[in-house]
Amino acid sequence: MGNSFRENVREELEFHGLSAKELSVKTKIPYQTLQNYLNSRATMPPADYACRIAQVLNTTTEKLVFGENANHSSNESKIQKSVRLFSKLSEADQTTFIRLMEGILRK
Repeated sequence: MGNSFRENVREELEFHGLSAKELSVKTKIPYQTLQNYLNSRATMPPADYACRIAQVLNTTTEKLVFGENANHSSNESKIQKSVRLFSKLSEADQTTFIRLMEGILRK
């Protein structure tokens, strides 16, 4: 994840295939207000808005604010990161990766 709240939220939006407009509707946060959080380096939402955003994006507020290392020891965090990275691979690379993992598990 990125270093700032806005970068972290943008990355989560991309991962979930959501637009800012869809996030606005799901969180009931006015679109323009949400845009301010996504476009301004200094603007942080109040805690209730950050919690709503995290809930819709199926992550934690801590992870949105502090980034990937907020839960660095959590297995769930490792699984989420693996899924995120896997989803960015091409179809052929995904197949290769699955075969590699199967080979490792057969040892």
